[in-house]
Amino acid sequence: MAFGGYPPARHFLSDLGMEAEVTSETTASVRIRATPHVTGPGGSVRAGVLATLVDVVGGSAALRALHPDWMATADLTLQVVQPVVGPWVEARATVLRRGRTTLVVEALVFNLDEDGADLVDPDGRAAPVAWASMTFAVLPGRDSTPVRDLSEELPVRWAMTGAGLDQPVTEVLGITVVDAADGVVSLPVAEYLRNSFGAVQGGVMATIGEVAATAMLGGPDGPDGEPVVVTDLQVAYLALGRVGPIVSRSKRLAGDGPAGGSVVVELVDQGADDRLTTVVNARAVPVGSMAAGHP
Repeated sequence: MAFGGYPPARHFLSDLGMEAEVTSETTASVRIRATPHVTGPGGSVRAGVLATLVDVVGGSAALRALHPDWMATADLTLQVVQPVVGPWVEARATVLRRGRTTLVVEALVFNLDEDGADLVDPDGRAAPVAWASMTFAVLPGRDSTPVRDLSEELPVRWAMTGAGLDQPVTEVLGITVVDAADGVVSLPVAEYLRNSFGAVQGGVMATIGEVAATAMLGGPDGPDGEPVVVTDLQVAYLALGRVGPIVSRSKRLAGDGPAGGSVVVELVDQGADDRLTTVVNARAVPVGSMAAGHP
């Protein structure tokens, strides 16, 4: 499904192979396969990929509540509480509030089996493995607003079908670690990554922040050689990143212990006079901590 031709077949969102269902006027679900190309240390789907997933499902849930207006993601919060391993991973979103200038969406993330059924815990419950919330800025509809066909009877199903990923997502995106100790990473801006506004897609920006944070905390090697993974993301979108490269400026928060930690990452558009575009607060823990269910 594309609005005004977005996303094209050759695009990051299309290559993730998202399958979606708009189930009501205010709810939607989107799923992807948990392939090795979207997972990090420990085999859990990367926080940046999950941020991309919930951003898309949030927008899908908001379409009818916003009509005839459009939206831009203002902020996104993600908390991962259990390993997100699939084989399918599904985010389910609900519009919580539609105001005059903002719209708030909540999303829960679940592991699904090969047939698309919820995986259950030892007590037989289908418990969410991650939680997210998003605030969207409401943009008045204009002639340039992407065209949406809302005449179809619900539920509506659609898919973003591309070529798929043939290498790790960070390599597909083109993220380069420039200085691991200082959490400096860089991303060139390409058509493959742009959103409907012509800027870098919000989930990609979250992924840059994730990579910068893990690089600063020791890259894949955490305390005692154990890998670390990001379990919490707070992303504030301040301006569009259009020119590139997008470069990170990172600061580790004082008071964190050696086992993982928290990093504040500022993402600037270097080609636009270092304009501050996004601020990401990321928290990482040893892989074993998340596997035990205590992130």
